[in-house]
Amino acid sequence: MAKTDDLIDRLVGELKPVPRGALGRMLSLAILPGFVVSAVLLFLAHGFRPDVAQALYQPAFWAKGIYPLALAITGLVAMMVVARPGGVPKMSGLTSLGIYLLLVGLGLWQLHVAASADYPRMIFGRSAWFCPFIITATALPVFAGNIWFLRRAAPTAPRLAGFVAGMSAGAVGAWIYSWGCIENGLTFVALWYTLGIVLMGVIGTLCGRRFLSW
Repeated sequence: MAKTDDLIDRLVGELKPVPRGALGRMLSLAILPGFVVSAVLLFLAHGFRPDVAQALYQPAFWAKGIYPLALAITGLVAMMVVARPGGVPKMSGLTSLGIYLLLVGLGLWQLHVAASADYPRMIFGRSAWFCPFIITATALPVFAGNIWFLRRAAPTAPRLAGFVAGMSAGAVGAWIYSWGCIENGLTFVALWYTLGIVLMGVIGTLCGRRFLSW
């Protein structure tokens, strides 16, 4: 027993406290390269929307960008929670739901004040069939960085951690894509942007068990 106690004492004696803010710095280090790669690839393959100078004066353009940006920030907060043992980001989940419901409300109001002939354009646009897949593809480099980060942290719920990693990456990918997307319908964003983000969440859940289990 004494030998066991001595071994424990030696192991504990060699431990060094983790510097304050180390987890946040590691997350920044993981996110930045993926963000840069995603942005460069999207704009080389797709480019900015052709009327971006005019779109800057449209409230719908900013609402379309603020939605995924707000989800991305909330997702990064959730990443910091799930990176720690026992972390469950309940508040981030509720915040994300609130952000989504706010967008749905704005989308319904936009439909209410628009002519019924504009509904198909505002709901399906011209890119509904490929928009979610572009968002998913754009998010993959960010997702790789998220997984790298979580593998160096201590998540105890690998599927949940993978889901959060995927959702937050999907939100970042959607924000990047919003600068190239020509659609202005907020209902379109609520449906098809969200589908792309959720697809990344599903991918993350599937990858979490494989890559984040201890």
